[in-house]
Amino acid sequence: MSSTDEKVHLYSDGPHVETQSPPRNPSLRRRLLHRPIPAILFLAALWIWFRAVFVHRHHYCPDKDLGSPSSSWLAQDNVELVPLEAHIMSKCPDARDCLQMLVLPTMANVSSKVNFTLSYIGTVDPKSDEVSCMHGPGECLGNIIQLCAIKVYPDPKQNLGFANCMTSDYQDIPERDLVEECAMEYGIDFDQLNACISDEGEGIDLLRASVERSQHLGVRKSCTVRLDDKIRCIRDGGEWYDCDGGSEVGDLVADIEKLYSEYN
Repeated sequence: MSSTDEKVHLYSDGPHVETQSPPRNPSLRRRLLHRPIPAILFLAALWIWFRAVFVHRHHYCPDKDLGSPSSSWLAQDNVELVPLEAHIMSKCPDARDCLQMLVLPTMANVSSKVNFTLSYIGTVDPKSDEVSCMHGPGECLGNIIQLCAIKVYPDPKQNLGFANCMTSDYQDIPERDLVEECAMEYGIDFDQLNACISDEGEGIDLLRASVERSQHLGVRKSCTVRLDDKIRCIRDGGEWYDCDGGSEVGDLVADIEKLYSEYN
């Protein structure tokens, strides 16, 4: 794993990420929305995480064409959708900015014309098959939670909103009140989310597949936006770059509209 100051502990009420900062004081809104989450949700998730990540169990082999793995359900007969993909790290401020400033407003305008994929950046050791995340195991667990939401709720209106809600408070990932609030806000059912996270190997397989995809595509920066299978824009270090055609929402929407017309 990456060298950080975080230490993951298992407590009776679920995992807690200990840092050098003072304990977080949840907002009034979160306290009002708070409902107890079954401790097994996080206990099981971390147990599977440590077994699957540090002990070789599964190996993901990506499709040869590395085709977009999600949102194909949006396609209609005789309509070809434009591939749009965002590669992020869940505990990354650039991912937060990228989703809020570019990806979400773009999707609000052209969601019916794109095949959207949300992928995650990390490292898969080719020898041990271990997965690591830049911001530590808390980020890996946050990625798994978001990937499970994508699997259970394939509509980006739900899963992308859920991911954005979590990443907006990226420092608190994977604290349970944050996950609970975002799930409630976007209609994510905890029983279904829990089934995905707790299933033997399922959550880590989703993470490994997503990280392998980003690795094979050569994507290393969070956030990297790819359009039509090419890098369209990168948000890194609080700045936009490699944004041929502009980094504004209108620029990206115009590119998508043009490609959609060419496709169809």
